[in-house]
Amino acid sequence: MTITQLPSSASCRLWQVDLDATPAPQAVASLSEAEWERARRFVFRRDRNRFVAAHAALRETLSAQCGIPASLLEFDHGALGKPALVERAQLRFNLSHSQSVALIAVCDEAEVGVDVELLRPMPDAAALAANYFTEAERRALAQLEPSERDRAFLTCWTRKEACLKATGMGLSVDTRSFDVGVVPDSREVKIGSADGVVRLALSSFHDVQGALCAVARVLMCEEAVVAQRLHAVESETYA
Repeated sequence: MTITQLPSSASCRLWQVDLDATPAPQAVASLSEAEWERARRFVFRRDRNRFVAAHAALRETLSAQCGIPASLLEFDHGALGKPALVERAQLRFNLSHSQSVALIAVCDEAEVGVDVELLRPMPDAAALAANYFTEAERRALAQLEPSERDRAFLTCWTRKEACLKATGMGLSVDTRSFDVGVVPDSREVKIGSADGVVRLALSSFHDVQGALCAVARVLMCEEAVVAQRLHAVESETYA
């Protein structure tokens, strides 16, 4: 397990992890019984070892960020399963892995989502795009040269996933309801939810061990913005 810090993106701190490098014994020992139980469910040893390395790396990274020993970190899970620290809850994080590479994102005071996918042939890209991409994204994908489509498809896919993971809503949101594009630009994305419209800062970067990566940070729910403005007006009125 080798952890390398990357340049920040979307105001989030990022680390790349080589999951095929053997983690230190103390890092492995920091895992909880619940994490070991999940690890034991993997049929193949390589997959089990990569899971252990990813979660050991997450604990080690969070420990360095918040000052709590890795073995003492406790996690809570939201209604849809997104983990959060029980202590230092203001420190938000997310983990994603694809085969031998993992990506960890940490952000202060704002929810964050990250996704990583190794670049590979995607023979079913058109069918997947029809089910998960917006009309504009499908059209942009179809206009590309065949040699460029796998990269563009995975760019869009990682961006969708990062946004969904940041909001914590997962697949309860129709991925065709918001547009992230098929190019690795930085932009603001809006996703509708039962609680209002969530605004996110989204960016992409490539070439992390041949992987495509995306990170999204929640800016604010528009309903919360309205509430803040009303509070400000009331404060001025009654001051």
